[in-house]
Amino acid sequence: MLLTVGVSNAQDADVPMAIKNEVSVNLLDLVAAGTLDVGYERFLGGNQSLSLDVSFFDTFGYYDVGYIDKSTGVSARLAYNLYFSKRKEYGGFYFYPMVKYRTGKVSTSEDYYDVQYVGNDVISEQYDFKQKYSIEGFAAGFGVGNKWVLKDKFTLDITANLSRTLGSFDSYYIDSVEFRAGVSFAYRF
Repeated sequence: MLLTVGVSNAQDADVPMAIKNEVSVNLLDLVAAGTLDVGYERFLGGNQSLSLDVSFFDTFGYYDVGYIDKSTGVSARLAYNLYFSKRKEYGGFYFYPMVKYRTGKVSTSEDYYDVQYVGNDVISEQYDFKQKYSIEGFAAGFGVGNKWVLKDKFTLDITANLSRTLGSFDSYYIDSVEFRAGVSFAYRF
């Protein structure tokens, strides 16, 4: 009897839907960090999906964003999305565990001034502080988001995630914990 109920529920979850894919662009990362983040999501049935996001010109979180001269960072993030809405297919509030791999380096420069007062004179010197550091590493974490579906073809997604970098990484320049946020626009097909 339990087997019959399980098979019946599995068949209901596997009802084919016309739309099985979504491609997206994270507009917040593009504006705030200069990172081009494109994503692909494959709907699996039962309000569950797998997503792969690839980021070009990536940074570690939003660290040093205002000082970045150049980034060769590329990352790939794989997530398993669980949507909680019973009324919407692949919309509303969702949760996802994730893994991420990133490789590359970031170059930054910052101008600062050293001002000294010697008697009535002011002596000012300008310094250009440059640094280059690796953002390579493997990370695991989780995130939450909310997705609004517009006309069954477009979505607006707001998300935030937290991950911990595992293994060896340049701890002088980056922390082991990374926060990222996103506002993405997507097309379903």
